[in-house]
Amino acid sequence: MRRTIDGGWVGLTVLIVLFPALAGCTPRIGPEGQARLTASSNPYEPDLPLPEGFRLVDRASEDWASAALRYVRHQYEGRSDKYTVRQFYREQMPLVRWVGRSESNVLGRYTLTFERGKEDCVITIGDAASGRRGRVEVVLVVTPKG
Repeated sequence: MRRTIDGGWVGLTVLIVLFPALAGCTPRIGPEGQARLTASSNPYEPDLPLPEGFRLVDRASEDWASAALRYVRHQYEGRSDKYTVRQFYREQMPLVRWVGRSESNVLGRYTLTFERGKEDCVITIGDAASGRRGRVEVVLVVTPKG
C-alpha cells in the first residue's frame, strides 16, 4: 500500500515556506529599490539637468535673463519617487559644475542648495500637487547671489 501526499497540503506547505522569501523580492520604494533616472538630452536650460520624462508646468514657471543676470523658477512634474529624484540631482548637478552647499528633508520635502559662479540654485522635491500617485514635483529656482 502506497501513501500519497495530498496536493493541496503540499501546495500550502510550499507557500508557507516560500512566502517570506518571496515577500523580499517585491520592488522596494526608496533609493536602493528604484531604477536610476537618466538626464534628458533636451532640458529647458542647458546647465540645469532634467530627468527624462519630466515635463515643465507652464502655469507655475517663469524665467528671464539679461546680459549679466538670469532668474529661473521652473516647476516640473514626472513619474518617479522623491528619493530617486533627489539622488538624480545629487549626481547630475556636479556634472554641470554646480557645487552642493546644503540639503534638508522637512516633512517629506527635500531641498538641495547648489552654487556656481555668481548664481545660487535651490531645488525642492516633493509629492506632486496634482495628488496623482507616483508623481513627483520638482521646483528649481536659480537666482543671482545676493
